[in-house]
Amino acid sequence: MYKKLPVRKLTGSELFRNSGHKSFSVLEFWQYGFSSLNSNVLRGALAEYIVENALKQNSEIEVRSPWGDYDVLFKDKKIEVKCCSYIQDWDQSKLTTIKWSGLKATELYYSEAVKKLSELKTSDYKSDIYVLALFKHQDHATLDILDMDQWCFYILSKDKLREVSKDKRSISLALLQKNGIEPVSFTDLAEVIKYES
Repeated sequence: MYKKLPVRKLTGSELFRNSGHKSFSVLEFWQYGFSSLNSNVLRGALAEYIVENALKQNSEIEVRSPWGDYDVLFKDKKIEVKCCSYIQDWDQSKLTTIKWSGLKATELYYSEAVKKLSELKTSDYKSDIYVLALFKHQDHATLDILDMDQWCFYILSKDKLREVSKDKRSISLALLQKNGIEPVSFTDLAEVIKYES
């Protein structure tokens, strides 16, 4: 069996080796590949990072694992973070309708080295708390994804999510509003999650 290699935080100053007379760094790779923070590829990971920072000191935040059954662990509570945005990183004729999907999941299947496919359980809500992040800003001219005032967050326990969504895999902003679920700001995020914990 080939065991997963441990991951350490990089600083960005690391250089690619054996590259002849060329010198290029991890930081330059990040700038190349990950500068568009509002892309669908990155925005979800960014939302997870924002939630981590609301709950922990930076030194307590570990390297993100994209293969886990949850996104954030806080006080022994598993937290799933989902993210939506009105404005995408492509041309749009209208704002995106807000709907968070992928709320239910089966156990993540890595390979036969971890678990046989036949042993996986049925799809269900796998976390204790769900943070539905919304990059709510709707004006291209003043869009700033690093401005926490342009974000809001809907916090639901697993039981509340099951109740409001009627046990579905997705939930819309309209349904949250219909059920009186109020958004919270970044500065209140930790307090509300601690209350749900």
